[in-house]
Amino acid sequence: MIRELWHSFPRLLEQKINALLDDAEPSPAKAFQLYKACQREDLWHDSYEKFSAKLSAFFSVPRHERRKSDLDRLLDRPANMAVYADFHLNFRNALVNSASVMNIVSWAHNLMRVSLKTNSVVISMDVLGRTLHYITNPPLFEKAENILFEDFCAAWKKMVFNLFGKKYDAELSKIMNELHWLNTQIQEAEEASRTKGFVPTIYLTQTEIDWTSAVQKSVIENTPVPKFPLSRGPQKPRLMDLDRTIRLYKIVQMTKLPELLEHRDRIRATILDQCNRLLKECAR
Repeated sequence: MIRELWHSFPRLLEQKINALLDDAEPSPAKAFQLYKACQREDLWHDSYEKFSAKLSAFFSVPRHERRKSDLDRLLDRPANMAVYADFHLNFRNALVNSASVMNIVSWAHNLMRVSLKTNSVVISMDVLGRTLHYITNPPLFEKAENILFEDFCAAWKKMVFNLFGKKYDAELSKIMNELHWLNTQIQEAEEASRTKGFVPTIYLTQTEIDWTSAVQKSVIENTPVPKFPLSRGPQKPRLMDLDRTIRLYKIVQMTKLPELLEHRDRIRATILDQCNRLLKECAR
């Protein structure tokens, strides 16, 4: 399923980069800014050390699960919405997990190397690592969130030029032309699905939709895949197929057998394809 994964590469890369903020923590400067803001608003009266512990507790919860009420319980009294909004993190004021960044670098490098059949220096781990570092530590004139594939390409081109000048312009242009073509295909398909009449092929309950979305997110972010929320398991054939693929994926995640490890990316791509189709084709 490497082919399917490659065809989704631009969108998956966007998702993976932006997902880094889901588990990020405030930088030391941002943490101190929040501490002073809470003091000014009479929301906190204790030490900075204790405030830091509360911050860690709040940001240990995945971003999509955080609620204002969670923050209010950690402070001396409920915060107003302006203060709560200040707890929003972007790449300029957050510390992202370096291991998660390197996972993206490794994934992108291997997928490009295999799909493009090249070991060009422009797709090396070093170049891609520097590109991701630039994106996740942006200077003032660059975007700090909602990163698009075009933003990645612009940072990548800048990094190659900074390292090598114009020496590898031809190689980089050839690779980027293919990637831009892939991205255009994705955008056109998304636009077509929005404009044409939609006829659902499966009905999913909200519980089933939420589970499918959670599975998709966990596979993209390489986090534990959630179990189906109902004890009897999924009952619809397509959901049962997805559940079987997930069980196989969990096996290859734990194995050290080379003959199984080589199938991991294909199984992962299959799960993403199943989730995408279910979420696109279901009646809501």
